[in-house]
Amino acid sequence: MVNARSLERSPRFFVAGAAHMDRRGRSDGAFALGASNPGRFIETPGGAMLNAVRALRRLDAPVRFVSARGGDRDGIAVTDMLAELGVEDLAMTWLDRQTPTYTALLDDRGDLVGGLADMKLYDLMQPRVFRRRHLREALAESDALMLDANLPATAIETLAKAAGERPVTAIAVSPAKVGRLRNALPRLAAVFMSRAEAASLCGMDGAAPVEALVGSLRELGCRRAAITDGAGAAAIFDGSALTLQAPPPVRSVHDVTGAGDTLAAVASLALARGASFAEAVRHGMAAASLHISTRLGENGASLEEIERLAATMPAPALSIPETTDENS
Repeated sequence: MVNARSLERSPRFFVAGAAHMDRRGRSDGAFALGASNPGRFIETPGGAMLNAVRALRRLDAPVRFVSARGGDRDGIAVTDMLAELGVEDLAMTWLDRQTPTYTALLDDRGDLVGGLADMKLYDLMQPRVFRRRHLREALAESDALMLDANLPATAIETLAKAAGERPVTAIAVSPAKVGRLRNALPRLAAVFMSRAEAASLCGMDGAAPVEALVGSLRELGCRRAAITDGAGAAAIFDGSALTLQAPPPVRSVHDVTGAGDTLAAVASLALARGASFAEAVRHGMAAASLHISTRLGENGASLEEIERLAATMPAPALSIPETTDENS
């Protein structure tokens, strides 16, 4: 369990990455590819880091957030959401640009069928942006950093280096973008990714054994990672230790969007408060399970609910010692 005294502290997070408009279309019945599906659309501010920020703020962690948006209706909606969450908003706004969007198609069970991401604006978040005085000051006053792979690779490297000894955690976002983390891996305290994202980063087939994926990640300089596999067990590796952790049960699936971001945020907060990485990920998995079970717009789980569910999770199913070269 996370030390009770450490939970009284509130690490200050400097967060950088995606905050845009999410549009979700959910079919009323089984989704038929290549056909028109009866269903409904909803839209709400989202994005990997905004989803993570929601989870951090629900657990009362102070957040300073750097993102990019346009001067349009969607940008205003994102701004209003951050104000509602009590986040210190340090975003850059390009008045002549459109705010990024993500459109997801979900089946009647809430599982993702496909998505389309219009994220080009984030490519403007180059290292020079983070050299602005107010951002340098905000970074200097933080206890921990979180970022996502929507940022350019050079910006990720710049932030990871500027953090010094403070923990920097990263969300992989997608197989197409996870490669942006590659050069910064040795400086990252932990990476949160799906099995498909891990395979893409390693240049391996998605069906490769998890031990092979972890071995390749270690060779790339990755120190810690949580590799999720849908409803299957997550692979958690920390240095020489590798465990497979079964997730807690999900009462009902309302929407899987943002579950991985919630896991990453809650685990990053627990890690910053002194938990072991394995224990931090268990808390993140519990929070993700509760998130999936919650209807859009309802309040997230409390720390007490997360801890209660984490306590009921089974012990790691497998522990594999380091088998590669001792210098890996």
